[in-house]
Amino acid sequence: MSSTLPPLLPHAVPRPKGDGTPAFLAPLAKSVLVICILSAVCWAGGVVLAVVLSKSAWLQDLLHDSDLSWMPPSLRWFSRHAVAVNVALTVLSVAGALASWGLLRRYRWALWTFIVLLVVTAVLNFAGAWVVDEVFRLLMVHLPPNVDAADAAQVHRELLMQRVIYTGMMIITSLAFAALHAWLVLRLLRPDVQRLFAKP
Repeated sequence: MSSTLPPLLPHAVPRPKGDGTPAFLAPLAKSVLVICILSAVCWAGGVVLAVVLSKSAWLQDLLHDSDLSWMPPSLRWFSRHAVAVNVALTVLSVAGALASWGLLRRYRWALWTFIVLLVVTAVLNFAGAWVVDEVFRLLMVHLPPNVDAADAAQVHRELLMQRVIYTGMMIITSLAFAALHAWLVLRLLRPDVQRLFAKP
């Protein structure tokens, strides 16, 4: 009785998965695109609100007639330039949305715009921590004059604790985001990502 060997199956070469695009790129671009669109809508609403408030007489009288020495210079500057600040943040959010859209379409300008925006937002996070710390510092200096010494000491301790907590949280958050942004910048500069962005 003779037996025959089964025919050899053809050697299957596995097909490459996808087109070689790093797995993190599309989810990153899509999530940032959504965040930037929502941010642009919110800051645009801030522009409208700032324009309305800038034309109100009672607010202008309050800002010019009241003693605002307790308010940090940064907040006084923001109050005087509220419209410009909101417009700038709206433009920044729109730029982020365009850069994210360009990343999905693999435009080189979008890649470099995205990298620049990562650096800018990391710096702005630290600026926000500085503003929060400045608010608490000036509040501790400008305690109400009619408060007695014991109450003033208690308020001073509570403000100091809140300053440490809120400023510390802002700094830790800023450091965490700075580390994340630095990792993203280094990852976007790697050759496997760079070669995907041939279109100008």
